[in-house]
Amino acid sequence: MGVLISVFLVNGLIARVMGIDALGEFLLVRRTTFESLGVFLFGLNLGLPYYISTKEDHTYAVSAILIYVLVTIPLIGLTSTALHLGLLGGFSRTLSLPFFVFTAGYALQFVAHGLLRGHLNILGANLVQLIGTGIFPIAILLLSHQRGVPFLLTSMGLATIIFSGMVLLLRVEPGAYSNLWQRVLQLLTYGVQRVPGFMAQFILMAGVPLLILKDAGRSDIAFVNSGISLIRLFLVVAGPLGIVLLPRISKSLAAGQKVQVARGLDILGKTVLLVSVPLALFLSMHSLTLLSIWLGSGGEVGTGIVQLIVLALPFYLLTVVYRSPIDAASARGYNSIVYGIAAVTLLIAYYGLKTVGLSSLDAGVFSFIAGHLTAAIVSMYYAHKLYEINLISPYYLMTLLGTAGFLSLLFYPVKILVPGFLSFLINGVTLAAVLSVFFLKSRSEWVAGLRSLVIVR
Repeated sequence: MGVLISVFLVNGLIARVMGIDALGEFLLVRRTTFESLGVFLFGLNLGLPYYISTKEDHTYAVSAILIYVLVTIPLIGLTSTALHLGLLGGFSRTLSLPFFVFTAGYALQFVAHGLLRGHLNILGANLVQLIGTGIFPIAILLLSHQRGVPFLLTSMGLATIIFSGMVLLLRVEPGAYSNLWQRVLQLLTYGVQRVPGFMAQFILMAGVPLLILKDAGRSDIAFVNSGISLIRLFLVVAGPLGIVLLPRISKSLAAGQKVQVARGLDILGKTVLLVSVPLALFLSMHSLTLLSIWLGSGGEVGTGIVQLIVLALPFYLLTVVYRSPIDAASARGYNSIVYGIAAVTLLIAYYGLKTVGLSSLDAGVFSFIAGHLTAAIVSMYYAHKLYEINLISPYYLMTLLGTAGFLSLLFYPVKILVPGFLSFLINGVTLAAVLSVFFLKSRSEWVAGLRSLVIVR
């Protein structure tokens, strides 16, 4: 939660203090970094918690550090060199060194985070993420925003390298590492199967800003990335679930508890959709007010961008919450297929829409939605294949559409008749109240199952 609030605050502070163009530059690097870390790390953020939680072998931690030093750092260095030489269009050459330090820092944080997840030290993992991704950026921004975006990125990266390195030194256990290189190969083998998936995720989350970079202004890029950041803010729900689910489901499946796991995942998926569909409609309707509160201004173009992008929220969240269970069910890289198909859909949609006359900006926004819709559909297919989960029963679909339609009918009159922020507040309270009543009173079997899981008697 703190991390996501921090991201919200950092974006707002940069927009207000340094301007929308500076925000566009900052978010371009940040989005590119965070969406490419899985590729640079060769899936260590998944392989490390998977193997440590199932085998309880501290050798994996040292193996992960070796991969970071011998593989990750050289890959980041090559990418930074390409940026400096101008081989990747759209990036200023002055960002090459900041990109290297920033990416190296957060890659090391991912290693420390994965190590703690593997030991089921969820509190420690969340604390590492809070300090590195939450506290450091705010503190550095407040102290040195006048130094410019390159200085901010470099300082954030250095602080994260120092902090994450200290965490690893304290957590890695001493001992004899006779099977060290065998563990390195095992981690790389597990991760390589997922690298195509990480590359596809990069296209899904960072591809649109990069595709439109040559044709759109910095302010347009800032609003596109802000819309994507707004969607990612709701990882306050999906993020902790992903941290917990991968190691715990791996253990549960090993213990033969597949039926119980499948029941929980069915409830989880239905809950995520029933909350996120009306929430996306609410955010889309109030995007102008939201941007004014967050960034200080939105404008017609910025509001239009965010109105559409947030409609991808349900598809994004469903894909994220099912990602870890799909990884936990098999060592095969099914998520690579999920994200691969979605990324291809995004690219086909983007170039197809441009061919029929849409601008790069409009094509990018619509293709973003198409890509995430595809990812959600393919994730549901693999959830059904691996756990026999079915989210598209007629009764549930009627419930989902009925709830979203009922809330929309309540939202629109308030939005038209009441001034901006007040209508945002009233409709937000209405959304929370209606969903709360539904989950407390509904007699649906899956809702009753949810209540039995979360209500302590």
